[in-house]
Amino acid sequence: MTDDTSDIDKNNRKHTRISLQVKASISTSGDSTFEGTTKNMSFGGAFINIDSISEGQVPVGEDCELELQLGASDKPLKVPIQSRVARTTSEGIGVEFCATTIEGYWHFKNLMVYNSPEAEVLLAELEVHPGLIIQKDNE
Repeated sequence: MTDDTSDIDKNNRKHTRISLQVKASISTSGDSTFEGTTKNMSFGGAFINIDSISEGQVPVGEDCELELQLGASDKPLKVPIQSRVARTTSEGIGVEFCATTIEGYWHFKNLMVYNSPEAEVLLAELEVHPGLIIQKDNE
């Protein structure tokens, strides 16, 4: 993360995007899996840089599972987020977040707040637009 406020992009969005690089994988409903690193994230979605993908390779609207890998690479904490493909470019995949577990939500929220140059703004946004839905364990 940098302290440059240009890393925050509001673009008439409900959630502030933060430049944040985290290892991630995306598994699509078509049984494809892509490994990459997040470029930016918000409470509404993320863009994941992926080296081996072509524009349009994954259809917009397809359901997928994003898995963020936090912490040490030998024993990462994995945060699963049910998502939907919002766009695919030659650089990667943009996803819209749908739901996660309560544990996943807290890890994600802490990651975002800790890495935000304006944590208070981020928390205030959550009051108006909560973002992720927390799914029950049996769903």
